[in-house]
Amino acid sequence: MLEGLVAWVLNNYLGKYVENLNTDQLSIALLQGAVELENLPLRKDALRHVGLPIEVRAGFIGKIRLKVPVSQIRSAPWEISIDQLYLVAGPVRLSDWDEEGEEHAVYEYKLSLLDAIEARWRSETDTAPEYSYYASSYSSWLGYGTSLVTNIVENLQLKISDVHFRYEDELTVPGCGVVLGLQVESLTAHSCDESWTPGSVGKDSNNSFKLLQLNNLAIYWDNVSTEQMMSDLSIPELSAAMGKKSSDVNHNYLLVPVSAQAQVKRNRSEHPLR
Repeated sequence: MLEGLVAWVLNNYLGKYVENLNTDQLSIALLQGAVELENLPLRKDALRHVGLPIEVRAGFIGKIRLKVPVSQIRSAPWEISIDQLYLVAGPVRLSDWDEEGEEHAVYEYKLSLLDAIEARWRSETDTAPEYSYYASSYSSWLGYGTSLVTNIVENLQLKISDVHFRYEDELTVPGCGVVLGLQVESLTAHSCDESWTPGSVGKDSNNSFKLLQLNNLAIYWDNVSTEQMMSDLSIPELSAAMGKKSSDVNHNYLLVPVSAQAQVKRNRSEHPLR
């Protein structure tokens, strides 16, 4: 049952972004309390859901680690860590334009919107459903226990580190490349108690507390030659070009590296606010 839930989450939320995701060995990994996935290449159509003529030209996720408290599934925190998230995107090249593929992508995008609308409606009405095509994936694991899923979300610990996104455009100005980049050193979200101590859950059942920390967010805009584009690099080359060791590159920053912290308190009482 547990591996079914984890497999559903990975396939539905991660599978549409990465290539060759294999969840067949989850049951063995979960018995050890941790699942690790490494060097996952990003799908070319991973950005289709934004509804813009943008494609992923290169990118990968270095490591995803899911730590599951097998003996305390409901009470102990689940930990998700993502390290090395590199993505190079750009406008769809005219030479790669596929009319039939684009029409299919638009169809899938509209279908996903319908799926989300119907899933939300079913969760709000809480009816015993005659499962439709759109809501089948949503409803398949819902019976496992809404309270379990709620507890997992409330106790979820998230850490994302070493993020680098680049949008490269060599089409608008022929012979000159324009690059818009975003870098994040780390982003963490921890469940806390009333005193904002990470990793512990307080006794206040009507409120949940999350501590969000963002380190060194930066945005840059560079003009580069076409030879400096990273669209066609392999995973090892992309890792070397976009990784932390390349942080000393002189970028033209629109936003110099900044850090921030937020304390989020959410009222989860079933009674209306007054």
